Amino acid sequence: MGRRAFSLVEPSPAKNLLPVFERLEREGWDVRVYGHGRGAEVLRWEGRDAPTLGRSRRGEGWRGYLGFAVDLARVAARMARDRPSVVLSSGNTGDARKSLLAAAALRVRSVHVEMDVYNPVEAVRFASRVLVPFSREFARRLRRRVRVEPEVIPGPPLAQYLAERHLRGRVPGPVPRECEGRVLVCLGGDVTTRGARRLLERLSEHEPLVVPFRVDAPSWCDRVEGFVDLPGAMMVADVVVFSGGFGVTIEACVVGRRAVKVWERHPRHLSHWIARESGVPVLSLEEAVEVDPVSVAERPEGRWLVRGGEEAVDRILAEVER
Repeated sequence: MGRRAFSLVEPSPAKNLLPVFERLEREGWDVRVYGHGRGAEVLRWEGRDAPTLGRSRRGEGWRGYLGFAVDLARVAARMARDRPSVVLSSGNTGDARKSLLAAAALRVRSVHVEMDVYNPVEAVRFASRVLVPFSREFARRLRRRVRVEPEVIPGPPLAQYLAERHLRGRVPGPVPRECEGRVLVCLGGDVTTRGARRLLERLSEHEPLVVPFRVDAPSWCDRVEGFVDLPGAMMVADVVVFSGGFGVTIEACVVGRRAVKVWERHPRHLSHWIARESGVPVLSLEEAVEVDPVSVAERPEGRWLVRGGEEAVDRILAEVER
């Protein structure tokens, strides 16, 4: 059968693991990648045939639990047919839960690349190997949260993905022209709907362009329509104001012109540390409504993330091939 890898990915995990998939394929692995939600669209931008396997169940209430069980059964059935040597997962999303639970049930070795030490998916405890970016401190926190023994890797493969594509002018997905020169606001899971409204009211003088994610934007705001290549949009925007977690932070710090991070719900987060280490100001929502976030935005220094991402790919491959 040869060496075969299985992976089910949403958008940020897809970009985080693509450099690993490509290296494995160059070394003769058969890599079977499936899209979960919008992850399939990201993979299609990369020219990959990406069958959809399950979908996001956020906000579905009790129906979501039933839907998750159905999706998990489908993932396990596909994994059993593909007969992989290893399962690769990343992030704290539904794709990671389903992949790790199915791998444990089928007794397939799994390697999980964490993207959110402060809010890890509980199924991480079922992974054969857990890899944590950056530091032993973050590894200790993950160990306390879910009782695993993680290994530290130098950074996120996502940074290498951005360097190989966006920094070299190979933007894979669509970027609306209206993003050029704008204040781009990326609303992620670290603000509530009410908090997002307060932030946007503070930014109204800049006529911001909003990319909603988990939190919608009020009707009076200009909004990006459809699913866009977010790093590509960040590259052409004048300023990026973002409230997302690990993936959005890495993207803003590697490709953004100027950036500022705003949080409301999580005062301690790995993504805050990444932003500060890259020279990006991190404001609480209360600070952001008192000052003009655009006025304090800084140019990120994200080359350290790219260097760490390159080394991380080597370390992940070593774990996969053990």
